[in-house]
Amino acid sequence: MRRVTSHSTRSRGAGAEADDATRGSAIKLTAEVLTRLITLATTLLIIRELGVERWDVFGRLWFVAPLVAEWAEFGLQATATRALAAGTLSLRALARARATLFVLVGAAVLAVAATPLAASVERGAPSWLHLGILAILALYFALSGWGEFLGVALRCRGARIQEGLVLLILRAGALALAAAALASGAGLAELAWALVLSTAPALALGAWLLVRHPTSFPGEDAPVGRVLRLAAPLAVYAGLLLLSPRVEGLVLSWTRIDAEASIFLAALNLFWPLSLVPQAVASGAMPALTREAQAGAGLVRRRTAATLALFAAPAAVGLFLVAPALVPIILDADFAPAARWLRILSLALVPMFLNGLLSWALIAAERASLLPRLVATRIVVAFLLALILVPRFGATGAAVGFVIAELLLLLLGVRAAGAAGFSVPVAQPIAVSLVATVPMALAVWGVRDNLPLALAVGFVTYAATLAAVWHLLPGPARRLLGVSAGARPSGDPPREVKP
Repeated sequence: MRRVTSHSTRSRGAGAEADDATRGSAIKLTAEVLTRLITLATTLLIIRELGVERWDVFGRLWFVAPLVAEWAEFGLQATATRALAAGTLSLRALARARATLFVLVGAAVLAVAATPLAASVERGAPSWLHLGILAILALYFALSGWGEFLGVALRCRGARIQEGLVLLILRAGALALAAAALASGAGLAELAWALVLSTAPALALGAWLLVRHPTSFPGEDAPVGRVLRLAAPLAVYAGLLLLSPRVEGLVLSWTRIDAEASIFLAALNLFWPLSLVPQAVASGAMPALTREAQAGAGLVRRRTAATLALFAAPAAVGLFLVAPALVPIILDADFAPAARWLRILSLALVPMFLNGLLSWALIAAERASLLPRLVATRIVVAFLLALILVPRFGATGAAVGFVIAELLLLLLGVRAAGAAGFSVPVAQPIAVSLVATVPMALAVWGVRDNLPLALAVGFVTYAATLAAVWHLLPGPARRLLGVSAGARPSGDPPREVKP
């Protein structure tokens, strides 16, 4: 395999790489916050308009459909994140492999959902399993994945703002057409088709922007079979990662026929947008992480870990405090039990945020083959915990199992990164961020029943705390964030990039 191209190995200072990672993370995070807020609005609109009874069917299908769509993804988006940054594979090769899988998986889904086989499958399945609607939703998630894939390609070509624009239009289109379908009294199938159609403008824009932003380092135009072999470890990882947070919900859905399962799924849909913050921050830093892994040293991991910890701690504490006030406003009184499950799930935010960075760090260090083992261990433990806790405690047991499984994954990820020679500091950032959150927690506690006031007080208090720490303890604060004015470039030669 040829060596990495000069654009990915040019000598840069450690501080410059950390700054580049911060810029990339900031742009990506801003785009993700905007787009995920729109996604959350879309989900909440659907939940509120459908009500508990119809959401009990649509929500479970919405929960399962991404697992079906993942077969057409096969880890190619994560593969592209590194391969395009390092110049080892061409966009043409990656897109060709993805298109091949899209056609094959689509044909298989249609063969099951649009033939007499569907009726025989549905007869032996739970009453909520409608294969036709599931197939349409899987198509929606697969096409959304294409939009995100085009965004990755734009990011690797330096068009980070354009990536955000594509994602913004992708999510806004879903909100607009879902609202139109619900306003017209559409059924569940019509609502699913509206979501499918909503992806068209973003896909067209993404393709057009890629033409306008060519790359000088196209990479190797490898055949489909070779690309899929290279992507296989990440395909297994991506599938397991998608299944991982769904284990508890799936066990609950298959063992409980009452509304508790659908209300728990509504709580998860409120919780999941927060879990995408670490993916945005870490993937935005991925080009710099890759270069740091090639150089063998740098400040990118330290600063990114500190950034994620400083986001995670106030998010976890804030969600725990305001969950009872949040649920009635966002949903309605029928979903009130979701508040106590959200409070338990909030305890998983800190490990979840750092787990996102650890995953990308292992990919950058060319240790992607470790990821399936780590996530598979988390899934096995989560499944065993769900089998033990869900029958006795219901959704409360599912939430507790989720937290324990995320803590286990954090411990395994830290150990794996250290063994790979690309360790990520997590203990100090977590400890510092939790201490820094104490003034915010005390301030929010007194106004926790007033959601707008609690959010405002929490934001102002936390920002003031961080500003005071930066002013009073500049040395420790700079070390925590990896800010080094005199950083020198590493003298280690770049390593050869292997798939």
